[in-house]
Amino acid sequence: MWVEKYRPKSIREMVGNEHARLEVYRWLTGWRRGDRALLLIGPPGIGKTTIVKALANEFGYELIELNASDERTKERLESTLKPLLENINIYGKRVLLFLDEVDGLHGTYDRGGLSALLSILKGATSIPVIMAANSDSGEVIKELKKISKVVRMKGIPPRLLLLYLDSILRREGMDMSIGDRLRIVVECKGDVRSMLNMAQSLVGLGISGTEHIGYSTPIDAALNSFFSAEGIDEAIDALSRSEGFYSDPKFGYDSEKRRLDKLNALYSSIVNANIDLDRRARLLEALSYADILIARMNQLRMWSMLRYLDRIIALSLFHDSRGLPYSQYDLPYNLSSKIFNEGRVLRLIAESLASRLHESRRNIIAYYMPYIHLMLTKSKGKRSSVDASLDNLKDIAKSLDINT
Repeated sequence: MWVEKYRPKSIREMVGNEHARLEVYRWLTGWRRGDRALLLIGPPGIGKTTIVKALANEFGYELIELNASDERTKERLESTLKPLLENINIYGKRVLLFLDEVDGLHGTYDRGGLSALLSILKGATSIPVIMAANSDSGEVIKELKKISKVVRMKGIPPRLLLLYLDSILRREGMDMSIGDRLRIVVECKGDVRSMLNMAQSLVGLGISGTEHIGYSTPIDAALNSFFSAEGIDEAIDALSRSEGFYSDPKFGYDSEKRRLDKLNALYSSIVNANIDLDRRARLLEALSYADILIARMNQLRMWSMLRYLDRIIALSLFHDSRGLPYSQYDLPYNLSSKIFNEGRVLRLIAESLASRLHESRRNIIAYYMPYIHLMLTKSKGKRSSVDASLDNLKDIAKSLDINT
C-alpha cells in the first residue's frame, strides 16, 4: 500500500502542518522527566500517527503504540499500562508511549476508563507520552487538556496535496489525468491517507491515467448503468466509475454526502423498486453485509480493502438487481410529498397557536402537538385515519382561520 510505502521516515519529509510539527519537535527534544504528556488533536489522515513514528525513528526511541479506545475499562488500562510504566527502564532503552484515539474513551460507559487513564498519565512522568484524538470536544478531551500540552493539526491544503500526489505518481512511474488528480484532491478533504488510497485504487483499475476515468460518472447515470449491465464486469466498471464513494456516516452527515454515498444510493433504489418481497429481502441482506464490512474497514483502518468494495458489492447484488431504476430518495414520491405537505400545515398551525396562546413555537410543538396527534387519530369516517390525516389537519387549520 502506498500509505505505508511512502510514510515519512522523518519529520522533515512530512507535508503541511509546519507550525504543529515544529511544536511537537520542540516538545520531544526539550522533554524532561516530569513533563506533561502531549495531546495531538486533528481529523483523521493528516499525519498524527505518522509524526509520532517519524519522531521515534529520528530520535532512536522504542515506540510502544496502544489504541486507547480498545483498552476502555479501568481494569484493562491498568493491567496494560501500569506494568509497562513500572518496568520501562529495566533494559535501559529510551521508550516513547503513544496512545491513539483517546477520544474513544467515555467516562461512565467505560466503567472508569477515563479516570484510570488520567491517574496513570499523572504518574507516567518517567517517559514521554503522546496521545492522539480526532475530536476537539467532549468530556474526555476536556479532562485530558488539563494535564497535557495540546497541539492542533489541520487538514493538508489542496495545493500541497496535489504536489505530494504528483511526486508519488512520478516515483511509481504512473500517469493520471489532471481531472482525476484534482477530483481526488478535492474529495479527500485534506486527508493524505484517503488521497493515496483513492489514487492507488484508481491506478489499480489498470486503465491509462491519460484517460479521464475514475470518479467521473454522475451517480444517477452510474447506478442506472449498473442495474442495466448485462455482465458482471460491466456492472463492476459502472460502480467504479461513479462519482460516489463508500463512507461510514457520522453525526453531521449532510444531504450532499448522503446523495453521493453509493451504498445509500443502492439502498434507496432497492426500497423504491417495484419488486417482490423475497427479492427485496435478498438485496437488502446483501447490502447489510456490505455496510458491516465498510464500518469494519473504517474502524480497523483496513484501507487495503477499499479497492475490492465495488467488486464485492456488484457480485452480491448482481443477480437480483437487474432492471432496477435508480432512486435518490429512500421514500416514494407520493409518501414524501404527503409528509412535506403535512409538515407545512403543521408549522402553520403551530405558528397560529403560538400567537393566540402567547407561547413560543417550541413549546407549542413540544406540549400541544401531541394532542393534535390524538385528534388526527380520530378519523371522521372519510377514509382510514392515515389517509385522512392531511384533511383533518386542514380542517384544524381552517378552524383557526389559517389559509393553507
